[in-house]
Amino acid sequence: MKFLFVAPACLLVLGSVPLAGANKLTRQEKEDGFVLLFDGKSTQHWRTIRQRPGAGGWVVRKGILTWEKGGSWLGTEEKYYDFVLRLEYRTGQDSNSGIFLRSADEGNPAFSGMELQIASDAGKPPGKQTTGALYGAVAPARNMARPPGEWNTVEVIVYDRRVHATWNGAVVLDVNLDDARYQDVQERPLAERVPFGRVGLQAYSSGEPVEFRNLRVRVLKTGPIFPPRKSDDLED
Repeated sequence: MKFLFVAPACLLVLGSVPLAGANKLTRQEKEDGFVLLFDGKSTQHWRTIRQRPGAGGWVVRKGILTWEKGGSWLGTEEKYYDFVLRLEYRTGQDSNSGIFLRSADEGNPAFSGMELQIASDAGKPPGKQTTGALYGAVAPARNMARPPGEWNTVEVIVYDRRVHATWNGAVVLDVNLDDARYQDVQERPLAERVPFGRVGLQAYSSGEPVEFRNLRVRVLKTGPIFPPRKSDDLED
């Protein structure tokens, strides 16, 4: 299924997102209405939604958001429907994490809403549990993960029934949530996931912590202009 959106052109070029200084907005992002979710100093704007017994808390170190011991997920104070999320992250040698989208407080946030997978899997073939996947449901067109210790740049647009993700400058997902192909996926069909919820970060119960910075979000009031598709690997 193909989509056509006509709206403001401020998101026209998504493969070359301008980078701000650490935890700062660019001038263009300010004009476009982005706000910082992380100021590099505290976990203001965030709350721990789920935490297993014995899990460590989330901490801020030298302008980086990370965790002490896995077993929890951190969600935004605000809930979102249509939005653009941008962030940077880097993994350790054996890391596992995720970015939650439109997730509810109850149940597993990876399946009440959706999860974009993060892992230390640079160079591995793409699959439904590799970096950039809509976890358990849709494999990315390619695995764009960089090696451990290198910063990765992510932009995801969630608009109505569409999820569009760019990883290190390459489009890896362009998904219609109502597509019948995503009825038989892990836990719950994509069409039945909640349409409104928190953005979140996962602290997986094992492996090295993942570090995050430059988290910012823009609420969309009208549909963005998505870039033309350049790969036959993306599903129609």
